[in-house]
Amino acid sequence: MKKDKKKDEFLKFRITENEKLLIAERSKKCNKNVSEFARFMLLNGEVIAITVEEKRILVGLANNINQLVKRFHQANREPDNLMTELQIILTHLKNAYRRST
Repeated sequence: MKKDKKKDEFLKFRITENEKLLIAERSKKCNKNVSEFARFMLLNGEVIAITVEEKRILVGLANNINQLVKRFHQANREPDNLMTELQIILTHLKNAYRRST
């Protein structure tokens, strides 16, 4: 097996003490040291950025879900159109996810 090249370059950036603790905790959960974890996340991790319009849509979907749950609790039974509404919401969420990847 080929040995890794010597790692002789450095990246420096500032983080808060809480961020440092969180990074250390996450790296430990992955059984990696902080350097290995940071390298992996910087090379393979992703940041999902959503547009203002997508955020507005997600907020609207969240409001719809809350209204459906409220109706469920008030009636103490499943509203007639609950499954249809949830399927529509799920479709919107899937489409939003596909756009972000």
